[in-house]
Formats: sequence, structure tokens, C-alpha cells
Amino acid sequence: MSLVYITHHDENIFDCEQEFLNQSVSKPSRIYNTKTAIKGARFAKALRDRLQVEDKKHSIMLQNDGMLILTDAKKAHHRTMGCAHTPIDPPCAYLRKNQGIKWRRENNHVCPKGEKMPPLPGIGSKRTEPTMAPNFIRRNIQCAKRTVPCPPPPRYIDTPVGTRHNLVNSGLLPQFICRKDFGKVPIYLKKTKKMLTEMNAICAKEQARLMELCRGVKGFAKTPTAAGVIAARAPPEVPGMRVMDQKERNEILEGLRHSLTEMTKQYQSMSLLIDSVAKVQRKGKLESDLRQVEQDILLLETSPIIYVSLY
Repeated sequence: MSLVYITHHDENIFDCEQEFLNQSVSKPSRIYNTKTAIKGARFAKALRDRLQVEDKKHSIMLQNDGMLILTDAKKAHHRTMGCAHTPIDPPCAYLRKNQGIKWRRENNHVCPKGEKMPPLPGIGSKRTEPTMAPNFIRRNIQCAKRTVPCPPPPRYIDTPVGTRHNLVNSGLLPQFICRKDFGKVPIYLKKTKKMLTEMNAICAKEQARLMELCRGVKGFAKTPTAAGVIAARAPPEVPGMRVMDQKERNEILEGLRHSLTEMTKQYQSMSLLIDSVAKVQRKGKLESDLRQVEQDILLLETSPIIYVSLY
């Protein structure tokens, strides 16, 4: 949907027809002569010029604060509602010479600035044309003479018949001793040794910390003394915890092994065909229970000291 902006509106459409009839009655028809035709042509030309000037003008809008804004829209009088009296050319102006619509193409082409052309030869000078065709064979021979030949690769002969082999990668030339890293430890071995040294130091610290927590040894000695052995036998006391004795440990291990045996028998007595959801669930539960019992047995057998809560 478009909005119409009317700048001038001074016509009255209700009186247009009546006014035209009054003019036609008051002015009788007459024969146009040459002067009248010229006047009509001038009037039509002046009307076209006015319309062209109005078409080229830009619209000026007045704001509430008094500021004038120049817009790109082109406004003209009587373009929305039309003129009160439509100007009509006289009959003598129709189909006359140089009175029709003329079209002209705008010439906006600009030639680019290029390099200066060489001057033209003089009037008396003549163009010298080559009398002979170029000798391509001679030119190729000269190019071949100027070309640097590629040196042949070094070779060695191992048989009297003359069998040739390349000498570079045969192992007969000492080519590796000229390298910068010859006789040195590779970089990847240095990195590996450094990583192993750091890991050994971390393991030693962790082992010393575990010995201090489990056996009460303040540090780790390579040759333990008798006092160190006696101190190692006494685990540190932890408030609210007690150390599990050997009798309790054996009872728990015996019960775990019995449970492991029973669950193993149940697992082995299952049917080979697992064709129902219940069988799949039972098999999965037995496997998880067996795995948990094996982990508990391994924990009790490998841990020398186990603390049990008193609460």
C-alpha cells in the first residue's frame, strides 16, 4: 500500500465540467490560422517545460520544529488528482514535424587512461619486414649449448663385467658422521628418561606417605633397624576407629570365599540358552555379585591394616 503526499491542492472537481461548458458556450468555434497554431505549440511547449522542471525538483518537508528537510522524492503539482483543465494540444500541433516524443541515450562513457602510444612513423620512413623466417633449429642448438648439464650420480662397480650401483645409499660412504647429532643421545630418549625420573620420584614420595600412615614410620630407610621394625608393627591410632584384628579378618575372608563358591555353583548351573528377560537379568546380577566378592577378597588379602568404625 502506498501513501500519497499532496503538496498543492487548489482545484475543485465539482465545477470542472460546468466551467468547461461555460467556456465552450461563450467562445464560438473558429478556424485556427498559422498564428494560432504557433501560439498553441508554444503553450504546449511551455507546459512540457514546466512539467519537466517540476519533475527535476526535490520535495522540501517542513517539520514541527521549523526545520526544512530536502528529500529525494520528486513532487509536482496536479500529479495526484490531475489538473482542473487538462491541457490539450490544438489540432494543428498533432503529427507535425519535430513535435513527437524524442528519445536520446545518455552518453556517460569515459575512456580509461592508458599508456601512451608510440609516435607514428614519419612520412618518408618505410617499414622493414623480415625477409627470412626464424631458424628454430639453430636457436634450439644455442639453447642446448648454454644449458648446464646435470652431473652424473656417483656409482661403484662390484663385478669385472661392469655392474653399476649407486654409491650414496650403499653404505660405503661415511655420510652419517657429518650430521650434527651424530654420536649424541636422541631427544626422545632424553624426554623418556626425564619422565621416568619424575615418575620414580612421585612413586617414592607416595610410598613414604603410605608407610607413614599405615605403619607409623617417619620416612623410608633402605636398611631398616630394629627400632624401625618395632615401630612398623604398631599402626597409628585414629580417633573413632579401631584396627581389625587377624581373627575377624579370617572370619570375613572365610564367609566371602563360601559366598563366592555358592554363587559360582549357581552361575555354572544356569541354562546355556538365555532366551528370556528374567534369565538375562539373573545372569547379570550374578556376574556383578561375583565381581564385587572377588574385589572384597582381594582388598582384605592385600591390605595389611584395615580400620573399622566404632560407631
